[in-house]
Amino acid sequence: MKLMTAESELLAKEIFDADPQIVHLGLIDLEGNVLLDQSSAASEPTEPDEDRIAFYHQLDVRRHAREHLDEAYGQTDYVHIIREKMQQVILYLPKITVYLTLEKSMTPDEVKAATQKIKFLDSDIMKSGV
Repeated sequence: MKLMTAESELLAKEIFDADPQIVHLGLIDLEGNVLLDQSSAASEPTEPDEDRIAFYHQLDVRRHAREHLDEAYGQTDYVHIIREKMQQVILYLPKITVYLTLEKSMTPDEVKAATQKIKFLDSDIMKSGV
């Protein structure tokens, strides 16, 4: 895992503050490095296990695969996945990928509102790419 910075921890706090139904978040840089992995219930980020690191690397590979289709189809802002026990959102920001798990009870409109809040966080941290 790449060294966490005070900026990535501050960004995590801002993301968790964007919606109380965010359960977990991961921040991944454009090279596929895990910047931060944290549960909303934890006061500090945790060291992700090998499976989660592999999952984050897969997210990075998928992001780059989607970018090849940008010219033909337009950019992907985020991907929303509804699973039996939870929901997931992968948000593609200019300098980082944000992975979220969300409460199963969130409606699609609530998910969209949360992603918009995160996307438009007025933060120098967001612009710097953590």
